[in-house]
Amino acid sequence: MANSSVIGGFTPSAYFPTQFQEDIDVAACALDEQLEQLQRHYAAACRASARARIEIELLEKRDDIPAHMLNHARRQHAAAETRCARLLSTIEGLEERLEKE
Repeated sequence: MANSSVIGGFTPSAYFPTQFQEDIDVAACALDEQLEQLQRHYAAACRASARARIEIELLEKRDDIPAHMLNHARRQHAAAETRCARLLSTIEGLEERLEKE
């Protein structure tokens, strides 16, 4: 059976007219900028997670801290860790997409 993408007139390595090359370059540049921005957000999220972890450690050493404050710090740390994981997943997906192009 023939490849349906070839029959349809389009192949993954199809020729693009030169008039679209500028649009393709702009799109690739936008993806690069988005990747850089995500990497900056990821770095900030990692710093926030580290700060929250240190805050938890300091609060746990003290006896005069109410339980709700310690619980709040733990929730902040968990949220920061979740944000780091989601950003890392997004970055990896975008990097894979850029590698394919």
